[in-house]
Amino acid sequence: MPNEIAGGRRGRAVRVTRLSIAPADPGCLGEGPLVIRATLDPGPDPEERQWWTEQLLGRVEVRAWTGSVPGGLTSVHVEAPAGQVEAVARRLLACVDEANAAYPVRYPAWRREHDERIAEERRREQRLLAGQQAILDRVLDEHRTN
Repeated sequence: MPNEIAGGRRGRAVRVTRLSIAPADPGCLGEGPLVIRATLDPGPDPEERQWWTEQLLGRVEVRAWTGSVPGGLTSVHVEAPAGQVEAVARRLLACVDEANAAYPVRYPAWRREHDERIAEERRREQRLLAGQQAILDRVLDEHRTN
């Protein structure tokens, strides 16, 4: 896998530098699923994490992201049934490779669509709150005139 990514904001490919395993529920070792923690370097920036999560969905079950230094080490935690650790680890590695390959082409368009969707949700929320504020203003005006 090449270390550089052309296009987009990201200059370097995300690499999995370490895989570790832990019980999903520390009190239930052997009774439940496990969590594979993949350390990524450089990790996706916080604003990229939703895109990366979407790239992994359907192939692995993302439980959490840890690490907050943009461009630094970040970990993604994925759930793995005890008997499927190897298969889930292989799927995770393949997903990261595929996401790196897709990033230059798909991320910029995804980002535009995502930003437009968020902006529309904010406008809708502002309209709703403005309508509710108008009700409160009316109630207060009625109260003052009585």
